[in-house]
Amino acid sequence: MGTDDRQDLGNDAQRALLARGRAMFDLLGDDPGLTYYGRTVGLAAPDPEGLGRLVSLARLQGNGSCCNVPHSSVSTLRQQAEALGLGVVHYAIWAGGAPVVDAARKEVAGDGWPGDLSMVWLDAETPDDVLAAFGEMALGCGVLPPALDVLTGATRPGAALLAVEPSGRVVACAAAAAYYHPDHPQGATTCWWGMLATHPDRRGARLSLRLGAEVTLRMADRYGFSTFFTGVEPGNAPSEAICRRAALSETDTAVLGLADPALLPGGRMTK
Repeated sequence: MGTDDRQDLGNDAQRALLARGRAMFDLLGDDPGLTYYGRTVGLAAPDPEGLGRLVSLARLQGNGSCCNVPHSSVSTLRQQAEALGLGVVHYAIWAGGAPVVDAARKEVAGDGWPGDLSMVWLDAETPDDVLAAFGEMALGCGVLPPALDVLTGATRPGAALLAVEPSGRVVACAAAAAYYHPDHPQGATTCWWGMLATHPDRRGARLSLRLGAEVTLRMADRYGFSTFFTGVEPGNAPSEAICRRAALSETDTAVLGLADPALLPGGRMTK
């Protein structure tokens, strides 16, 4: 059974969110001004006419995001969205090009990977028990995996890598996926990178950094991406440290996420 025939990971509300995101992508995916990386459809840049379209995406999907928002605009947009009863999160964009790929090659060439762990790429043949263990670990760390058909590269360029113990327990993960429409100016060059998570009892061994490096190289070598970005909530020092080690640098823009609490309990899609 292929991954696109299986339920995505998460609780009922999260799976419903991913399904709405996929349905929105199926309807609007030809628009170069929209983004999709396996969670929900968003805007590639702020709309000069205001929050209207972003609010609509949030109301329809449960969550909507806008990329490339200047930091100076976040506070005003947050106030406007909260006045509409929407939850708001924002993530500073960290990005990098050739130095990220160079750092990944050095990380992969280094020693130190624990001998008891296997690296497992997600694909259409990944066993259900491995998927379940992956979901349990990622969700336990507060990370919502994007849709499986994106993580496996079945419908969009994408890759996901797991660290698995001999018992079958998944203890770390990382992923990347196409983000912009192919006709967007950054569509062929820039991808989202992230989903880094490690089980608490295996932290400190740089597992997610190594997995993230492997994913970087797959996206560069297989799909030709040359720029990688991720979003980090301001003040998340551990994530910022990982970004620096991966040669990502903080930019002057952010991703602004709006959530409809009626469709997304808790108001957050992922940490």
